[in-house]
Amino acid sequence: MVDPQLALAAFTAAIDDFDRRLRAIDDLALDAPWAWEAYDEEGVRFGILRTTEQVADAAVEIGAARTESGAPQTRAERLVGRYLVAWRELWSVADRADAAIDTPPAEGEWALRTILDHLVEADIGFFVTVRNGLEQHRAGVASPRRVASEEAWLALAEVDEAVWRRAFEGSLADIRSFHLGVRDRTLEHLAPMLDDEIAAASAFWDGLRPNRFRLGRFESHLRQHTIQIEKAIQAVIGPPREVERLLRLLARATGDVEASSVGADPAIVAGALGPLVAEIAERATQLETAIAGRHD
Repeated sequence: MVDPQLALAAFTAAIDDFDRRLRAIDDLALDAPWAWEAYDEEGVRFGILRTTEQVADAAVEIGAARTESGAPQTRAERLVGRYLVAWRELWSVADRADAAIDTPPAEGEWALRTILDHLVEADIGFFVTVRNGLEQHRAGVASPRRVASEEAWLALAEVDEAVWRRAFEGSLADIRSFHLGVRDRTLEHLAPMLDDEIAAASAFWDGLRPNRFRLGRFESHLRQHTIQIEKAIQAVIGPPREVERLLRLLARATGDVEASSVGADPAIVAGALGPLVAEIAERATQLETAIAGRHD
């Protein structure tokens, strides 16, 4: 039996490993023979698609089980969940671009590192703004105010500025790891929000706006810059390969699982994901073997 507390972490680790093991293959390898039951014509390509189908189905099952148990997701959990989906898809797109991280797509345009620096700082800004507004709302402050100082801002963000800067001077993996921490703190602090807290306002450069609007900005801002990243990477290293497009679909489905799991009973999550973990690992091995067999 999979430990319910570890089920989601084990699942996402299996997905990340699956992605890493297949991301570097050439598109011709997708035609290598591999079959699942009667499906024997699409080769390795279908192995990735079949995995995506199973992951997407697990997200549906978690949501259905929650509803049946009488504990469906709250509004805040759903809104934060959309950010998790956008985060997964963003990094599926950006992960192909180690070689292009510091190359501008054209004169005067941002390189990938600059885009990521901007969007992560924005994520932190959104988080700090909502958290600051929440604290004031819970304290009964009638007119919320912006964060008073840089020190207060960093404290609310739970970020060490030196660690932040080192991450953005490092590799794409360093930046992703830092952004994952930002994402997880956002999930921890904002997903438990109550409906009246979503309706309450928080103060930012754009004035007082409801937290519901601000929660939606997490997703929409990432989506906006995912498009920018797609364009920048394509200009520098060319369009995505088919395998990268397939893995992006898997990333989106993985985000759906994470979104449906926000606030869920860990036993429900474990029941849906536990059986998948070993199967995903085994399938990655099967697909690698099929690809290697092309040269035998």
